[in-house]
Amino acid sequence: MTDTHQEPQKLWNRSYILVLSLGVFTSMASQMVTPLISKYALSLGAPLTFAATIASMMSIAALVFRPFSGMVSDRVNRKLLMIIGTLVTAASVFLYSFAQGTASLMVMRMVHGVAFSFMGVANMAFGSSFIPKDRMGEGMGYLGLGSILSSAIGPNLGLFLSQSFGYPVCFTISAVISLAAVGMMCIIPYEAPKKTEKKKFSFHDLIAGEIIIYAMIMGLFSCGNGLLNTYLALIGDERHISNIALFFTAYSIAIVVIRPLTGKILDRRGLTVILVPALFVASISMLIVGAAHTLWLFILAGALKAIGQGAGSPSIQANCIKTLGRERAGVASSTCYIGQDIGNAFAPIVGGVVATSYGYDTMFYGYAVLLLVCGLGLYRIQLGIEKRKVKKALSPSSAPAVSD
Repeated sequence: MTDTHQEPQKLWNRSYILVLSLGVFTSMASQMVTPLISKYALSLGAPLTFAATIASMMSIAALVFRPFSGMVSDRVNRKLLMIIGTLVTAASVFLYSFAQGTASLMVMRMVHGVAFSFMGVANMAFGSSFIPKDRMGEGMGYLGLGSILSSAIGPNLGLFLSQSFGYPVCFTISAVISLAAVGMMCIIPYEAPKKTEKKKFSFHDLIAGEIIIYAMIMGLFSCGNGLLNTYLALIGDERHISNIALFFTAYSIAIVVIRPLTGKILDRRGLTVILVPALFVASISMLIVGAAHTLWLFILAGALKAIGQGAGSPSIQANCIKTLGRERAGVASSTCYIGQDIGNAFAPIVGGVVATSYGYDTMFYGYAVLLLVCGLGLYRIQLGIEKRKVKKALSPSSAPAVSD
């Protein structure tokens, strides 16, 4: 049995490989459903802005509970927490089929968000238990490939199933895939660290203040996810572009190529070398989405998004876990996810207002500028804070006084 008290000696150990595998299943189930929610809500009679709000309710609910999920993940058996969260996720997705109107769909979406918040944080913290610390960037990069690989199949599969057989069939298959992931979780050997003393609660158990600016940058990146997941299918209909879900396929293929490289670069050269170019490239990809009226431009935008956000976000998360240590991996992950939840939750709502008044092109142009300007500004502030901390630690006044 894997001993979680000992540092893993190699990256590609059996438990790590199993965690990678189950990540594909959980992400596949999510990717099949997420791009469909706004269209499903429209079919139930919701107006565009309210449909976007319903789609965002999962992220809003996850945002509310995310700080508690990090604290719980650091205090209880992470494997058991993952299993429970995934079971509730499967049940909530299955129940989407029985929504009688927008109100019931919103409630189910909220339950899904609560379960997802605990499942996602526990999964990242659990996976970090099997990664050597000096290869954390590379290991976390591979760990995210499960969701990326599923992005190549999930949205297309979800759209195909919903169009060919109806929404209930798609939701049911998504729930079954989640149950398969639970089966995989059960066979992963894991020994929860024993608690030698009862830990007192503090604010730092909920949110890691040291990395809050990094979480804000991840939130900026995730605004793009929220906008694309909510509006890409609708843009395809408006601009008469078939197979627009190939955007996600291009994103997935590109990121599979670059993700292993960015993880190694992070471990060897640090975050700046990755994050600054990532902000520029991600902004360009969103400008292309705003202007594109042909499929090949959307495919190009998907590939550029992989080089930008697909490299930037996981590098930030790996850097935060590496900084705070494996014992605080739960709160590190939850703090990062808080930023992602904010972006996923509120960007579609604000975007819906902008798109209704000015069009989808203006919505994406504005987001591209916001991402680049605010992203670079926040990172500059973070670097200044870290520089001052190092300077203070090295200054003579910070050294303990020596008595005569």
